[in-house]
Amino acid sequence: MPSTKPPAAAKPAKPVKSAKATKNAPAETAAENTIGADAAAARAPAAVDPAARIAALGDLLKKYKDAYYNGQPLVSDAAFDQLEDELRALDPKHPILASVGAPVPAKAKPRAAGAPVTEWEKAQHKIPMGSLNKATDETEFQAWVSRCEEHAAREKLPKVLGDLFVTEKLDGISLEVIYENGVMTEAITRGDGQIGERITANVARMKGVPPRLEEPLNISVRGEIILKLTDMKRSFPNASNARNMASGTAKRFDGNGCEHLTVLFYDLEGEDAVDEVQKFVRLKQLGFETPNLYPADSAGVLKLYQQYAATDRAALDYEIDGLVIRCNPVRTQALLGELSGRPRAAVALKFASQTKVTRLNRIVWDTGDSGRVTPIAEFDRVWIGGAHLERASLHNISNVKALGISEGDEILVSRRNDVIPQVEEVVVKHGPPAVIPTTCGVCQSKLVSEGEFISCRNTECRAVVEGRIKNWVEPQDVHDFGSHIIGELVRAKLVKEPSDLYKLKFQDIAKLEHMGEISAKKILANLHAKLPLSLPVFLASLGIEHFAVLTAKLIVGHGFDTLDKIRQATEAQIAAIPGLGPSKARVVVEGLKARSAEIDRLLAVGVVPVAPSHGGPLSGLSFCFTGTLSRPRKELEGLVEKHGGNLLSGVTKDLKYLVMSDPNSGSSKAEKAKKYGTKCIDEAAFLKVVSDATAG
Repeated sequence: MPSTKPPAAAKPAKPVKSAKATKNAPAETAAENTIGADAAAARAPAAVDPAARIAALGDLLKKYKDAYYNGQPLVSDAAFDQLEDELRALDPKHPILASVGAPVPAKAKPRAAGAPVTEWEKAQHKIPMGSLNKATDETEFQAWVSRCEEHAAREKLPKVLGDLFVTEKLDGISLEVIYENGVMTEAITRGDGQIGERITANVARMKGVPPRLEEPLNISVRGEIILKLTDMKRSFPNASNARNMASGTAKRFDGNGCEHLTVLFYDLEGEDAVDEVQKFVRLKQLGFETPNLYPADSAGVLKLYQQYAATDRAALDYEIDGLVIRCNPVRTQALLGELSGRPRAAVALKFASQTKVTRLNRIVWDTGDSGRVTPIAEFDRVWIGGAHLERASLHNISNVKALGISEGDEILVSRRNDVIPQVEEVVVKHGPPAVIPTTCGVCQSKLVSEGEFISCRNTECRAVVEGRIKNWVEPQDVHDFGSHIIGELVRAKLVKEPSDLYKLKFQDIAKLEHMGEISAKKILANLHAKLPLSLPVFLASLGIEHFAVLTAKLIVGHGFDTLDKIRQATEAQIAAIPGLGPSKARVVVEGLKARSAEIDRLLAVGVVPVAPSHGGPLSGLSFCFTGTLSRPRKELEGLVEKHGGNLLSGVTKDLKYLVMSDPNSGSSKAEKAKKYGTKCIDEAAFLKVVSDATAG
C-alpha cells in the first residue's frame, strides 16, 4: 500500500497511474491556453496565408482526430501532436483544440435476437470524460505550477507545489466502467467525452477488470485499455504498434483477442476520497489493476520526469508518452475549477519530442561509393534532440514507394536512437509520388535495377571512382587522405584506381586547390608509411562487397596465407572455412577475379602484401585479443600485422597467444585456450614477445 506522505524532492516515491491526456489543448486565456505551444507555425510555407493555414490545419486535425478515436489512426501520435502544436501557435482558441475525443459512429440499427453485432451502440457517460492541459518541457510545467499557486492563493488553499501526485500518461484507449451493486454492467469508450460506444462484452474479457466487486457498490471507474508489450509479442507477433492493435482488438465485434488486452484504472467516482493517493489505495482494495503512482513535490516531479525519460520509460511493459501531474488534495482540485472542460489542477507533462513535422524540399538521388544510388530527403531545417537536421536518407526505392513521398509534402522527421535522421511518415500530401530516376545523376549512364536498389555500373563514373579510392585507403587508416582530397584528385584526373596513388608526385598534389608543397609531401608520406600492407589489409582494401578485414583475417588464418593461394582458391575451399559458407565464398572468389587486372597493376607499382609466413619476426605466431586493454586493440593488432604475425578472431587449436587483461581469468575463452594449450598472457607479456622477437 503506497504511502500518503510526499517523498523528498531528491527521491520520489515508488510507483501508481492516472488519467491519459488526449490529443486536445485547452481553449481559455492566452496564457493558460498555450501550454506546450512553440514556434511550430514556422513550419508553414511562407507563401501560405495564415488564415488559410489555420483552416487547413483545423480540417486536417478533425479528420485525424475522428479516425484516431474511432480506432483507425491515419498518422502517428507524434505527427498529430506536431500539427496540433502548430495550430495552437497560430490560433490558440481554435474550436478543434477545445474538443474532446471524437464523435462515435451513428447509433446501431436494431438487430434481431441472435444476429451478429455489426455496430456498437452509443452510450451516455454518467460523468463526462474530459481531457487535460499539456506541457512539453520543465519550463512549461513550472508555469503550470505557478498558475495553480495563483488560483490556490485566491481560494486560500495550501500551496500546491509541495503536494502533487504523478501517474504515467498511458498510450491506450480511454474507458469508463460502471458497477451497480458491485456487478459490472457497462463499459463505454471515451467517444467525444459525452457519448461513447458500449463495448461491455469485450471489456469483460480483458485483464484487470473484476466482473464483480467484493462490496455491493454503485461506482464508476475510469481506465485505459492497453496492450502490454509482452502480450503483443506473444499473441500478436506481426503487430508493430501496441496502441493501434489495442484499439482495433477492443472494438472487434466477435471479441477475439480481447483476452490479451489489459485495463489499468486511474480514477474512481461514487466514493469520497481525501486525495489521489487514497483514491488509488481504494482502487487496489477493490481489485482494480492500476499503473504506477508517485506522490511528490514539484522538485520530485522534475526528478521523476528526468528519470523516466532516461531509463524508466524504456523499462516499462507498456507504452507511455509522458506523466500526468495533479494537485493531490481532492478539495484543491474542486476549488481550482475548470476552463473549457479541462481541470486547472492537472497537466500532462509530455516527454521531449524526438520528432518534428517539416516540409520536404526535394529528393536528391545520390550515387555513392559503390555505384548504388540512395535517395536523400532534403527538408526545412528542424531542431531535434540537440541537433539541427536538414537531410535524411530514404534508403531505397522500396521505402520511397512505401512512403508515397514527394517534394512539398509535410513529413515527420526523427532521430533514431538519438543519432540517425529518419523520415518516419508523410503527414500531409501535396503532390504525386516521387519519380524514380533512370540515369545516374553524376555520369548520366543508365541505372540498373537491383532488387530494392538502383545502381550505376559505369566504372568510369566519378562517384564510383571516388568510392573505389576511398575504399582502398579507409582500411589502412591513412591520415589526411579524406573525401575532400580524394575528390580533388579524381576531378583533376590524376587517379582512376588505387595503383595511380603510388605514381603520384608531390608536385601533382601541390597544384590542387588549398594545397601546397608541405601538405602534398605530408599526404604522400602518410600513404607510403602504411607499406608494406599486411595481406588481410590488402585484401580488405580492394573494396570487394562484404569482404572486410575480419573476413580476410579469417581466410588468411586458415592457411591461405599468400596472395597467390587466395587468388587460386576455389569457392568450395573458401566455403569450408568455419564462419563463411557458399554465399560469402562466391563473393570473395568472384570479387578477386573481377579485380585481377587491378591487383596486377598494384603489384607492378610495388604494393606487395606481406604474407604472415614470410613477414617478419612474428612469422608463424598467432594472436587473439580479448577484453579491455590499456591500449586500443587496433594499435596492438597493428603490431602483430606489422611484424608478420597472424591475427585470429577467436580461440582455435591454431592459436598461440590469447592476450587479455587477466591471464588467470576463468572466462570461457580462457578456459578454451587452456584446453588447447594456448598461452594466456597479459598486455605487458605481449609487448615483451614483440620486443624479444624484433630485437633478435
